[in-house]
Amino acid sequence: MIFQCTGGGILVPICINAIPVPMAQDAYPIAILTSYLLHENFAILREILKLSSILKMAFSFLYEVMRASVVVKLTVAANAAIAPSDFSIAVFGPIFCGTMGGCGGAFLPFNKGLDPIQQALGQPMWSALLGATFYHLFVNTSLSDGVLLADKKAHVLVAAFFILTNWHASALLPLPKKSSTSEPSSSGGSKKKETKKTK
Repeated sequence: MIFQCTGGGILVPICINAIPVPMAQDAYPIAILTSYLLHENFAILREILKLSSILKMAFSFLYEVMRASVVVKLTVAANAAIAPSDFSIAVFGPIFCGTMGGCGGAFLPFNKGLDPIQQALGQPMWSALLGATFYHLFVNTSLSDGVLLADKKAHVLVAAFFILTNWHASALLPLPKKSSTSEPSSSGGSKKKETKKTK
């Protein structure tokens, strides 16, 4: 359960020779255990969540804010740990680590193999990839020149992107449909015919 909840926080620190998040932060196991006990012993909470769109949006908001924080922190940690090779900054390493930070739990335990991406990339996967790519390239290149507090602003944009894509994927925030072009009504045609007859 801890592996699935903090998969990226375990895989990325191992890759960059650091301490996995559940071992470094005691709050994580406590929060995960509390959540498990609530789900197991108070099933009515799940039923209430299913019935209320507002609660769903609130919980997904908090979840995506937390996920954005994990992606950003692990991208920054990987950038500090990985030395540049062919470019002035390490490009792909921090992006890969940030992506794993946002969706690594989907692949744990490892006996799942690549089953989570057999059909298609889920919202947590492609959003983590885009979020980590944007944050890393924006903050560490000339794209952020002249931008005050560029790292914090980029963090906010990543969080907003995660929230909106989650709401859309969960049908909590459907995109507006294009209005179909209406065909000319038969009444309009008959009116034209009548005017011709009167003439």
